[in-house]
Amino acid sequence: MIQFIHHVAIIVSSEETVEFYRKLGFQETFRKTRAYDTIVLMSGHGFELEMFIDSNHPKKEKPEPLGLRHLALKVDNIETTAKELDIVAGEIMLDWVGKRFCFVSDPDGNSVELHE
Repeated sequence: MIQFIHHVAIIVSSEETVEFYRKLGFQETFRKTRAYDTIVLMSGHGFELEMFIDSNHPKKEKPEPLGLRHLALKVDNIETTAKELDIVAGEIMLDWVGKRFCFVSDPDGNSVELHE
C-alpha cells in the first residue's frame, strides 16, 4: 500500500538551483560528490527532493519532455509567498475546482506550481 510521496528527483545544472529550493523551504540533509555529479537530498513540506547537480547534462526539450511535468507546493497566498521568496509569480489561473495557482521556474527552467 502506498503511504505517501517519498521523494521527487530532479537533475539540475548548478548550486543556484539548490539555493532556489532552499528559498522554498527545503533543507539539505545529505550531500555526496561523485566523479560526474553531486547528489543533494533536501527535506521539507513532508517529502524529499533528490537533486543531481550535473552541469554537463543535456538540456530538456521544450515545451515539455516526457517525465516530471512540475512540482506543486501548497501555499496560503500566492502573492504573499512570491513576495516573501522574492520570486516573480506567473499568471494566476484557476484549477479544475476553482482554486488559484501559478507557475514559477527554478534556475534550470523546471516548473514549480504555487497552489492555494
